[in-house]
Amino acid sequence: MKSKKGKIVYSGFLGLISLLIIPETLYSSPSSYFEDRKQCIENPDFITPSTKEYKYCLKENGIIKKYDEFDNLVEEDLKLNELVQEKIKKEKKKIGNKTIEVRNPFRELTEYKIDEEELVKYSCKAKKERGKLICKNKGQKKLVGIRPEGFYLKKGLKEIENRKWDKSIKFFDKEIEYNKNQEAYALRGFSKFKLEDYLGSISDLGDALKIKKSDVFSLSLRSRANFKVENYQDVISDLNKLIALIEFKSKREVNELFNKEINPVDPNYFYLRGLAKSELGNSKGAKKDFDLEIINNPLNGDAYFQRGLETYWEERDEACQDLIKGVSLGAVDTSSNFLKENPQSNSFLDELFTGNEKSLIDACKSSSTRKVENIKQNYETEKLNKDLINLFKNYYFLIPIPLLVIGYIILKYRSDD
Repeated sequence: MKSKKGKIVYSGFLGLISLLIIPETLYSSPSSYFEDRKQCIENPDFITPSTKEYKYCLKENGIIKKYDEFDNLVEEDLKLNELVQEKIKKEKKKIGNKTIEVRNPFRELTEYKIDEEELVKYSCKAKKERGKLICKNKGQKKLVGIRPEGFYLKKGLKEIENRKWDKSIKFFDKEIEYNKNQEAYALRGFSKFKLEDYLGSISDLGDALKIKKSDVFSLSLRSRANFKVENYQDVISDLNKLIALIEFKSKREVNELFNKEINPVDPNYFYLRGLAKSELGNSKGAKKDFDLEIINNPLNGDAYFQRGLETYWEERDEACQDLIKGVSLGAVDTSSNFLKENPQSNSFLDELFTGNEKSLIDACKSSSTRKVENIKQNYETEKLNKDLINLFKNYYFLIPIPLLVIGYIILKYRSDD
């Protein structure tokens, strides 16, 4: 029989061995348990659809922890991808005047799985046959958990970075279905814009703005989408709101809006509003916006070019300067299309195009060339006149000699006659 002292030594030895053998991860301090619980509650892997009644957290070993809306642990013995059977339950059954307990031959089998990013519970009533539990009904599939808000949004953003617009839309669809996320509406509108689904983009951006009226990114993109479908009045309306919001921001904040990686604010908002006003026949308003655009973005060649088009029929010399400068800054010469589409300009065609010119730029260049040639010709004429005058001044005393010779010849011929 071992002594008391020997027992103490033996138990201490076993304790030391267990510390060496048992992994350290099995030991958890109260603080680490608290942090683990807090992390799970704040960032659950799944939440109950619609009601958000329960939060589900998956551990590395497949255990699912289930918390209620008050953050109380409800279940912790659930396990992912593992078939679980309920314990055999006895049911009370009345036979004659006696009530006896009988075993229910059916048991409920349950299994938790993740299908298409959703936590699903499969269950059926099973009966034991030949040592195996076999489902005796069709079984049930119940959606118990969906991803929390922002989960599908992050996946959609990843697809946008990969320029896979169709795939991103599918993730935004799920984010909107489960959470009505404002940013998901805005980004789905961005993906649809990239796919040239402008009407779909306008619809999504409108939903985003219903949730957040001051969303400058949605206002900027919707103005561009509206311009694509020729909703020019809506373009002006969106840009009026956008410009009013930007005026209250600091220079640093404005630069951040312009330099955002995904769906940035288009910095040429005055230019776009000017184009919309021009399309609606508001030439004065358009010119004013092009002036503002040039002040904000002095290297925007398109703004110079469009201002030249607006003022050509009024101040042609200034207009030509804008047109030529615009092209020199990278603007595309679209004035030939402008002339074809504008019936009011037909009366000017003969005046403008005397040769093979096909655009206002050609006319401006031809006009400049003719001006230079006229100046050069005038200069040469003046130079010739000055040379003749100088020649007369230097040699005027020799003029009588040729006159005498001519007079002598005339007299001689007359005397001979």
